[in-house]
Amino acid sequence: MPEKTRKEVQPQAREFFDKGLAALRKDNLDYATKLFEQTLRREPGFFECREALRLNQFKRAGKKSSIFKMFGKTASTSLLPKGQLALKKDPIEAIEVAEQILNEDPYSVMGNKLLADAATEAGFPRTAVFAWDLVMKQQPDDKAYTMRYCQALLDNGEIAKAEETCLALAKEHPGDQEVQQLSKNMTANRTLSEGGYDKVASGEADYRAVLKDEEEAVLLEQENRRSEQESTAENLIREYEQRIEADPDNLQLIRSLAELNCRVNEFDRSIEYYERFNKINLRSDAAVDRAIVDTRLMQFDWQIKQAGEGEAGKLEAKRKRFEMEQIHRLSERYPSDLSLRYDLGALQFEAEETTLAIQSFQRAQANPHREIASLMYIGRCFARRGMNDMAAGTLQKALDKKEVMDDERMDLLYQLGCVLDSMDRKEDAIEQFKIIYERDIGYRDVAERVDAYYASLG
Repeated sequence: MPEKTRKEVQPQAREFFDKGLAALRKDNLDYATKLFEQTLRREPGFFECREALRLNQFKRAGKKSSIFKMFGKTASTSLLPKGQLALKKDPIEAIEVAEQILNEDPYSVMGNKLLADAATEAGFPRTAVFAWDLVMKQQPDDKAYTMRYCQALLDNGEIAKAEETCLALAKEHPGDQEVQQLSKNMTANRTLSEGGYDKVASGEADYRAVLKDEEEAVLLEQENRRSEQESTAENLIREYEQRIEADPDNLQLIRSLAELNCRVNEFDRSIEYYERFNKINLRSDAAVDRAIVDTRLMQFDWQIKQAGEGEAGKLEAKRKRFEMEQIHRLSERYPSDLSLRYDLGALQFEAEETTLAIQSFQRAQANPHREIASLMYIGRCFARRGMNDMAAGTLQKALDKKEVMDDERMDLLYQLGCVLDSMDRKEDAIEQFKIIYERDIGYRDVAERVDAYYASLG
């Protein structure tokens, strides 16, 4: 399963996540932990939630006494064998064990290493790099860890950073055959990748990813010779700004500067570079226009984190209005981009603009990656309007297309069960809930519903 953004996770997971953020802002750290854990159980690839959980863990660790920390570390270390065993059979379970360890000691090298290994096995490259980053801060001189860190960076598309790290490692271990082979692999990987792709605005690909022409490839080679100490975003910004003076129409550099400035919370500067990109490009670019909107949304999120409770509420309302307006504008400007139409539908659903949401999801379902999720939303819209027979039919259609028993299928089963229950088809409803019960007894109120049913039988 791929890693997901906030917009891509299931509604209930998004609800838990938002409540967790609110609890985190209020320093209600234990409650935030539970909410983030509930979110990740449903959406283990939800990277933003994992970042929030880690911040929460760091804050909790800072409030514990040294004695508590000492005993906590002892207890958490005992979980490692369980995690290693799970790693071989179920990487998602291993991730959960790793987070239990990190709940007690977020700085744990072994806990973060377990998370990195499990994330790699689960196909979560951003999570793997995230965990390895923390390992490397604790043990920057470990050759084996550094080599695996390089591989994780490659898996996540961070080619330049992987090469840079490998180069520093080679300087520390001259003549080491393993390191030299890794360096050769890095060079080969870059060579194969050159000339290739343009989608970096999402942040999932390296912001200095493959360059389009020979001149830029030379510049990248120069970057790879810099020392490890010069690898921060701030230093890259300064270096790119120097380059742009000599090559003011270089779209790759402009886009990289936009992304880097966003990373360091210079949101207005970031947008200036995106707008400069559009001006020079002389054609509409949906990815860049979406990046501008996303940057503004990140700016809102940053401001909300800094604000007091009262001001935060006002900013959140303003953020919602802005997002609705801008996603609607982009979906009209780029009608063939069905992911935008899906995002608009989700916003309309949350705003209880049900008819408009139905229209958006009916268009979005033409995207094969959004078909099942769109059908689920359409079913929920029909149910909200009291069209339960149509809701049941739509949800069943989605279930017929969803064969794998994952969180999305459980959500579909739950929604269908609720609709059937509203139609007074109790036996049919309970059959849906029983399927969920067999897999996850703690899912929503399923246990209560199923237990009540059997109690009624006498």
